[in-house]
Amino acid sequence: MGVEKAKILIVNQNWTIYKTLKLNGQFYSRVELLALADLKIKDSNIPDWEKAIYYFIIEWLDLKEFVSVKTSGSTGKPKNIEIEKDRMVASAKASNSFFSLDENKKALLCLSAEYIAGKMMIVRAFVGGFDLHYVEPKSDALLLINQDFDFTAVVPLQLESVFKANAIQSMKRIKKIIVGGAAMRQNLVQQLENIKTEVWATYGMTETLTHIALQRLNGKLKTDYFLGLPNVEFAVDDRSCLRIQAPLVNLYPVQTNDRVDLLDAKRFRFLGRVDFVINSGGIKYSPELLEQKLALYIENNFAFSSKDDELLGEKLILVIEGVVYSKEKFKQLNNQIKIVLDRFEQPKEILFMTVIPKTSNGKLDRIRLKDLIA
Repeated sequence: MGVEKAKILIVNQNWTIYKTLKLNGQFYSRVELLALADLKIKDSNIPDWEKAIYYFIIEWLDLKEFVSVKTSGSTGKPKNIEIEKDRMVASAKASNSFFSLDENKKALLCLSAEYIAGKMMIVRAFVGGFDLHYVEPKSDALLLINQDFDFTAVVPLQLESVFKANAIQSMKRIKKIIVGGAAMRQNLVQQLENIKTEVWATYGMTETLTHIALQRLNGKLKTDYFLGLPNVEFAVDDRSCLRIQAPLVNLYPVQTNDRVDLLDAKRFRFLGRVDFVINSGGIKYSPELLEQKLALYIENNFAFSSKDDELLGEKLILVIEGVVYSKEKFKQLNNQIKIVLDRFEQPKEILFMTVIPKTSNGKLDRIRLKDLIA
């Protein structure tokens, strides 16, 4: 699809028609939404996370053709970028169509409205006309629900909280869940196996307005690869890093630093970020893949990182969150590492850290972690 044709398609989305919203079971016109948002924002008893929802609603209803979006800070400091509302409408239409979200459905917002994932849930509700309910965007958000929903978007930590609390029933109240923002641990994926709820991993970024590819994680239709949404195609550069062509949400190809195994123009397997690759003794390691291998055997949060080494260039380091293991537990871990990881994949050191650093959006901050190790 050419750039000029894509421009025409985006213009034809006409974001100005999406100005009404069904929120917490009640329908609001544009005027009513503005009045409600004004009341919420001025109320000192309303928490900041809830006010963020109404600040975005006001921004969506204004006459500007774009909104300001804060990036997640996965690879550096978060920053604000401007995104056209037409592109957000196009993205919302694609997701709503894929998951059959219409005016007869009910969805849950449990992500921060300060970031693109939360904002896009609100845009999907404007576009699809479904009933949007919200709860505080914290790790145990799914434990707070007391009604059924057709759809929600979460981060892996919110799913992990369900299993840690043995509160599977709360997840069963949701028909379809998309998970993004961070890599899924393999043990968490395995726990989803007996859940009837459809669970999908998402691939995307702020520049692509959240997900442009999906991977079914459970049920008979589960896959080991991501499938692009309609009108999205993939290629790779000479580093085997993914290049995204999604003309309805971005007029030009988006070149990523994500290493993939490209199966065809619509499917790929994610291997890890090239800028996080650890080069130790001339061998390159993806920390994400090493973490997946060990996910079943370490109950605490953990991450692979590195520090400079005169002989190897970089030395593999395993960092575990929490108190130092006992001698017996440490021995068990070492034995398991020798079984699960190849000889050269095994960490040269194992460190314990009270809290592994995260970005402001709750993602693992690999840059900060490496600085702390150094």
